[in-house]
Amino acid sequence: MRRIVVVGGGISGLAAAHRLSELSRAHQIPLAITLLEAQDRFGGVIETEAKDGFLLEGGPDAFVSEKPWALDLCRRLGLADELIETQPAFRRSFIVQRGRLVPVPDGWYLIAPARLTTIFRTPLLSWPGRIRMACEPFIPTKRGDQDESVGSFIRRRFGQEALDRIGQPMLAGIYTADPECLSLRATMPWLADMERRHGSVIRSLGANARKDATSTASGPRYSLFLTLRGGMRTLVHTLLRRMPEVSLRHTARVARIEPGRAWSVTLETGELLQADALCLALPAHVASGLMESCAPDLARSLAGIPYESVATVNLAFRKTDIPRPLDGFGFIVPAIERQRVVGCTFSSVKFPGRAPETCILLRAFVGGALHREVFALDDGALERAVREDLRGTLGIHAAPLTVSIHRYPHAMPQYHVGHLERVAAIEASARRYPGLYLTGNGYRGLGLPDCIHQAETTADRMVAEASQRSGHPDMERVGSRTPTLMQRWG
Repeated sequence: MRRIVVVGGGISGLAAAHRLSELSRAHQIPLAITLLEAQDRFGGVIETEAKDGFLLEGGPDAFVSEKPWALDLCRRLGLADELIETQPAFRRSFIVQRGRLVPVPDGWYLIAPARLTTIFRTPLLSWPGRIRMACEPFIPTKRGDQDESVGSFIRRRFGQEALDRIGQPMLAGIYTADPECLSLRATMPWLADMERRHGSVIRSLGANARKDATSTASGPRYSLFLTLRGGMRTLVHTLLRRMPEVSLRHTARVARIEPGRAWSVTLETGELLQADALCLALPAHVASGLMESCAPDLARSLAGIPYESVATVNLAFRKTDIPRPLDGFGFIVPAIERQRVVGCTFSSVKFPGRAPETCILLRAFVGGALHREVFALDDGALERAVREDLRGTLGIHAAPLTVSIHRYPHAMPQYHVGHLERVAAIEASARRYPGLYLTGNGYRGLGLPDCIHQAETTADRMVAEASQRSGHPDMERVGSRTPTLMQRWG
């Protein structure tokens, strides 16, 4: 029987362990799987709290169906009937401009419009800014295929004002990153592809909009966002129930790992586990700490991926306490506005069942690469800062009915320019240590679908490579499918 230890009980570790258990059951492959989590609960940044009639999400509140892996997992777990879409009435978002909420124009996809005419109608940009953005179809394409920052790309094609007023807050809402550092190839390769294929992002979006029924959404394509009726914790709880043969151990912090004929995994309690295959489903910097003594070269490469800290602040109010209509799903705030809040989701407008009928639930985001000092505030100061910003933006003077703060230190990987080359070096280094596998949000995608896909692909590879050593016929059949999975990942 092959002994497999997965370290890390966030969505990546859970998905990897679940996939291993699926393969073990489906192909009668004898695997002894142990999942170790240092904290007293599983789920990592997925954290749902029911409080005073409200459903509060600490971490991600949804996933996109455009990348199919999270949706596929939910269906395999029997959760299809629990999936809900965003409410259709107000599928638009806003950007703060001089303290006011300005709608992102219809037909815009993140940073760019599908139609030139919408540029001239939006008050988000000055007239010189609009003219500069409208010139994008005539900007020469970049030569060469070297990586560049997303900030550089937006400035080059759309101008500085478009970057400051639209691009930067959009990127902060997704990656909590500084656009001047963010890798285009690692985060938004489709932008470079649009430029290369069509010579223009706007021209490419215009061609796609004629085929895409979702293109009338404002900002993100909200029709693609899905969540679970009982919150994202439903996914975690269901995963835990659906792998009874896995030894699930929380409050089990790993102190040391050592290679050998089998990997030795020593817990802080002194307990020793042996693993024929070891999967580190951890943030890169945490994996680096474990690898430092036994694989210093790999540890250095892992430490090269920076992380930022973020927090969410859920606040509930009576509808009568909010003087303006919340006719959208939320807003983002450009850094040049000098507010403490990065963005705010109108949670109970976005999804049903998040608040009592007479109330509104808001969720503010703080921290990230451009707002580290805000994350450093204590809870009381953080709540005051958020309420002050919401008072200026939404006119809310009333005290909230309930407040819940969730902090995630060093949780958001920063895909800096050259990230894909950095990851390739990490993967090459890890291959020198047989039986060692890495997965998580620090490598090839940080959204839930990406994490699930990478984790399941890693589990497939663990089984396939084990087949080469054991000669198990069923393992060979699983292994024969793995190249297709790897091609999809690559």
